[in-house]
Amino acid sequence: MKKTVLITGILFLLALIGCKQEPANPIEGAWNLIYVKRIVNDSVASQFPLTYQGSDIKMWTRKNWSFVAHYTQDTITTDAFGGGTYTLNGNIYEENIVFHFNKDLIGQTLRMLMTVKNDTLIQIWPVDEEGTINKSDCTVEKYIRLD
Repeated sequence: MKKTVLITGILFLLALIGCKQEPANPIEGAWNLIYVKRIVNDSVASQFPLTYQGSDIKMWTRKNWSFVAHYTQDTITTDAFGGGTYTLNGNIYEENIVFHFNKDLIGQTLRMLMTVKNDTLIQIWPVDEEGTINKSDCTVEKYIRLD
């Protein structure tokens, strides 16, 4: 009887260990862009939604990202899209661009500092290998989780 209980206990523990799930990826899902500030040479070059209007949805799966957007600035309307693969190591995020409405970006990798807190995701780019931001030339994007 004791052997049966012991074997059952060991099998139960092995089953629990075997069912161990990977930690949830905090960026997986769909996100709505609510704010962008582009700084060039220490001056604000553009802001969303101030200097342009529209909508932008960005989505992440376990390995891939994509976005679709529609913007209007003055009288010019732009439909935008892009996607590719990414890596996330701590708060250093690297986005490999596989397709993009701006053909010059295809094949490039953007390194960003990414933070997620509750339902808010913030990306700041570009950053160096250590995640240091050049505050005089950077872009800050803020998203709210949709799902």
